[in-house]
Amino acid sequence: MGTEKKTGTVRKPNVFLYFCVAPFVKLYFRLIYRHRVDKSAITGIKPPYLVVAGHSTWLDYLISSVSMFPIRMNYVGAYNFFRNKLLKTVFTLMGVIPKHQFTSDIGAIKSIKYCIDEGRVVALYPHGCLSNEGRPGGYAVDGIAKLIKFLAVPVIAIQTDGGYLTRPRWSKKSRYGRMDTRVVPVMTESQIRDLSQKEIYKRLLAAINFDDYKWQRENMVSFSCRNCAEGVEYVLYKCPKCGDEFTLRSKGNRLYCLSCGNAVHMNRYLMFEPEAPDTVYYDGIDRWYDYQASCIDSEIERGNFLLEADTELLFAEPGKYGYQHQGRGRLEMTTEAITYTGTVQGMDKKILLPMKNIPMIPYAAGEYIEVAVGRDIHRFVLDNRLQMMKWVMAVRQIRDKFYEEAV
Repeated sequence: MGTEKKTGTVRKPNVFLYFCVAPFVKLYFRLIYRHRVDKSAITGIKPPYLVVAGHSTWLDYLISSVSMFPIRMNYVGAYNFFRNKLLKTVFTLMGVIPKHQFTSDIGAIKSIKYCIDEGRVVALYPHGCLSNEGRPGGYAVDGIAKLIKFLAVPVIAIQTDGGYLTRPRWSKKSRYGRMDTRVVPVMTESQIRDLSQKEIYKRLLAAINFDDYKWQRENMVSFSCRNCAEGVEYVLYKCPKCGDEFTLRSKGNRLYCLSCGNAVHMNRYLMFEPEAPDTVYYDGIDRWYDYQASCIDSEIERGNFLLEADTELLFAEPGKYGYQHQGRGRLEMTTEAITYTGTVQGMDKKILLPMKNIPMIPYAAGEYIEVAVGRDIHRFVLDNRLQMMKWVMAVRQIRDKFYEEAV
């Protein structure tokens, strides 16, 4: 992998692995997930070109691969994945281009350009982060428009409805209903030459936008699943009846509050229904999420915004796979910075992470949040893991309110 980063050369996805696996995945998706693909709009468009997509579900890489079959694509993936020994092996075989998140990774750009110059197709997810609530959950930096200008090849978008509902980031189980995918042209070479970077960025965002609950309210697709609400408290942390936070719990298809007993059931449309006449609720995760966002906004507007949590600190040590324990301490967030105060390898330290340098914080539901400083990633495992979503949401809202022009 080190050699590839220096020279910019990238192997083509392994032909044997791809053509043995992809047809079976395509058939499985069609029969089990009722996955429908329409790519008639790109008939006649030949490589090289860039493929972009929204990042709604854990299944996205498979959805993109089967939707573009038999085209083999070099994906761009977070360098973090290469810290896992098994994933590194698979991704290297499949020609995945590692990129350090939230940095201008010159090595990754060279690798992308190499693939394009070789007449290949490169695929990436500009938001860089899975959806939290069925709409774009990351932050597509405007540098993607500069990359598109630099590559000067057609841009194609893979647009999928139902992906979040099928396999959201907070659930360990799939649901079986329907997924609809369209593959559409976004920009031609001549349009890229004529458009400004701002116009390119605007077109890109429109092309990769998605809203699974809007789609569901219009189509009301029935999904088959068991215990489909379990894990949703890692996204929905605030009770709309009593206002208490981190008191929601799930079991089976039920979400309920430990403080006041307010409860809902998730039905076969993956929408919430009230358990009692006096239940206070929102019908979808999206609207409940918006309620939480409005509450955070109110906290920020009142001034002296502060989040606090006890945490374990993990860090990826050079030459090792995974993330290693570094210490324990207290994590704080204000509108100015995230600060860790505690031990680092047995020594008392304070780590200051300015908010202006944090476009977002990736997280794994119920596991950890991450804050990147250049190419270094601090991984925090909060003692109360139900707090994580508030930290994730607060960073983006502070960013939008105070620092959007900072980077």
